[in-house]
Amino acid sequence: MDQKRPTDEEMAAEKPLKPVLQKPPGFRDEQNPPTTEPPSGTAPHPRRRPRPIHPVSLYPEKKRRWSRCRVFCCCFCIFLAVILLLLLIAGAVFFLWYSPKLPVVRLASFRTSSFNFSSGKTDDGWSFLTADAATMLDFRNPNGKLGLFYGDADVAVILGEKDFETNLGSTKVKGFVQKPGNRTAVIIRTRVRTQQVDDPTAKRLRAELKSKKLLVKVSAKTKVGLAVGSRRIVTVGVSLKCGGVRLQTLDSQMAKCTITVLKWYVSI
Repeated sequence: MDQKRPTDEEMAAEKPLKPVLQKPPGFRDEQNPPTTEPPSGTAPHPRRRPRPIHPVSLYPEKKRRWSRCRVFCCCFCIFLAVILLLLLIAGAVFFLWYSPKLPVVRLASFRTSSFNFSSGKTDDGWSFLTADAATMLDFRNPNGKLGLFYGDADVAVILGEKDFETNLGSTKVKGFVQKPGNRTAVIIRTRVRTQQVDDPTAKRLRAELKSKKLLVKVSAKTKVGLAVGSRRIVTVGVSLKCGGVRLQTLDSQMAKCTITVLKWYVSI
């Protein structure tokens, strides 16, 4: 008996069907990449050529080269910082070891050898003062290890107060040197000749001088410096103001002066 050959449809029906695998999200087929055609009417974007990959040995090595100016600036800054540090250390050691102090100055006395008023023209309201005065200042060096030296000083003496102030002359006093712990008295001589003064001021000055209620003021500008042995190291410009004290007070005690530092000078 002749057997019938199965048809293709029957053979396909007999074979088991394989399940279709779904592609995971983000899957990209490298062998069959999807082709996207640009929309009609637009030119395709040109593709960039891939950069050639060179071996590591072919890349040029970048060397850091510092300019001479930068090296000089760095060296100078380091040198300056070291110098400043050394100066700070030396200054700290100096102040701790010597404990430098400014001098103590007092107004010790005031004397007049002549103090006369002469009248001017009749009823003109003016008189003329002729006077010679000697003012003594007491300088004391409070430093036990440091000497003090004083520069030339410009000194002025003023009598009276407020609207009755009268200049009794100014002079220059020569500088001097003080040893540690030393005390020095400086006499300042001033004089005026036929200085014009109004009559109310002349009358009041004459009366206050007689009663010893006359107010005396002394001002000076000088330089004070520190010395280690014969070596001068630091000089300070100072302003000196003594007074606001009456003659009757000076007979029993000295009046302390105030010192104001103006400028710093460094001796080399």
